[in-house]
Amino acid sequence: MGFKRFYTVRIDKIYSGIRNPRTTIFFLHWYIYRQLLGKKGIHVPAEDWDTLVILDACRFDVFKERSKLEGDLKRRISKGSHTREFLSRNFEGEKFPDIVYISTSPQVDSLDINENFYAYEPLWKTHWDDDLETVPPSEAVDATIDAVERYPNKRIISHMIQPHYPFIGETGQNISHRSLQGGDILGTNANQKSIWTKLANGEVSKESVYNAYVENLDLALTEVERLLNKIEGKTVVTSDHGNSFGEWGVYGHPQRRFIESLVKVPWLTVNSGNRRTISGGKLTSQTDQSENIEQRLHDLGYME
Repeated sequence: MGFKRFYTVRIDKIYSGIRNPRTTIFFLHWYIYRQLLGKKGIHVPAEDWDTLVILDACRFDVFKERSKLEGDLKRRISKGSHTREFLSRNFEGEKFPDIVYISTSPQVDSLDINENFYAYEPLWKTHWDDDLETVPPSEAVDATIDAVERYPNKRIISHMIQPHYPFIGETGQNISHRSLQGGDILGTNANQKSIWTKLANGEVSKESVYNAYVENLDLALTEVERLLNKIEGKTVVTSDHGNSFGEWGVYGHPQRRFIESLVKVPWLTVNSGNRRTISGGKLTSQTDQSENIEQRLHDLGYME
């Protein structure tokens, strides 16, 4: 995109943020890195893997510190700082007849890309824990192991919601889940603030929220290790985006924020045993899941 097109197409976004200079600055920062410097991020479907494990909202630095998984760890730049941005820029407008997508996040359905894959399994619909108000990582791993057996000639994406909140570890359980899940991801609903708005306002401590986030990651990594012990082939463990705890004044993971804590993600490659022989196939039609999307997105903090 040249400057002339940027001026005519994007100038409206600058005007929309004129009342909030930070919005304009962040957009210009995003534009410079993504468009002018070409840091568009890794296109995950084009990479070489048999199984792709996505840990939602997992920072590279925290993953590097906490993970004991054996493999080749590199850092990559994600196409988005938010799940919708990541999904849109990786999977919209294409068909993937060799991929089965297993997701604990309703965002796949909210973007209507669920029919772009050979098969799609919405665990947020079938394996939701009403008490935790999320899908536990153990359920995601069980479903992934089963999918690898049922689809021996397909690539498998396993999208786990952790370390994204709700926080389900000991520390997280001691923080009110309503405060974690109320409002949207930016906490714009004044009557029901998100955890990130409360953290920004000093209503909760950074230490407690950070510890709850780390606990979520540890729980996920334990299950990922179990998965790696059960399947063969080339597995990559990565994330859709990171999470910010106040860097550059950002909390959570809003869209179009090109800052290190949000776009730098892990890319851990693990090779084990025989690789799968991958082939395409006819895409299967998906059942409409729309009746529960809004409630599940609300539970995960994405909307009112």
